[in-house]
Amino acid sequence: MDSREELVKKLHGTVSLMGCEARMTRSYGTAHELTSSDMDFLKCVERKAQAKAGDISQFLGVTGGATTQLARKLEQKGYVEPYRMEGNRKEVYYRLTAEGETACRGFDAHYDRIRRKVEGYVAGLDEAAVEQIEGLLDTVVSALEVGSHCSVKHGEQTSEYPLAAGEKKCEKCQKIY
Repeated sequence: MDSREELVKKLHGTVSLMGCEARMTRSYGTAHELTSSDMDFLKCVERKAQAKAGDISQFLGVTGGATTQLARKLEQKGYVEPYRMEGNRKEVYYRLTAEGETACRGFDAHYDRIRRKVEGYVAGLDEAAVEQIEGLLDTVVSALEVGSHCSVKHGEQTSEYPLAAGEKKCEKCQKIY
């Protein structure tokens, strides 16, 4: 196998490992191990003040029933608490508990360690190597089929959801909320 074939094989392996990493359960400094779906939910609640169940469903791209089921599980474990706004008894909102905040901080720290390690490696590369790696990653991104809402692939300017002042993006799918 020549070095180019080895590189492509290594790239495929890396993408597979990243998928496995994302599916692993972890405690993130909490009493329970949490799934990727659990953390996606908690991070959406963390980032959106007055997070409604319907909004969370939209951000995560899942049904309202799936959101309710996930919320109930996280509530039973002590990570979120539901509440209703005065004058609006219909909508259910969620906020993080102290344990939910701990999980979010642990999640951030975990991925910050990975980011720092990658940044440390990239810092040692010369400009030509950086450009070649950027070209490789651009090729991978262009080959992926994702929705037009994805600003990771399509950029903020071409996204059908432009970023306005004060808005934030989901780390997972880059949807704006």
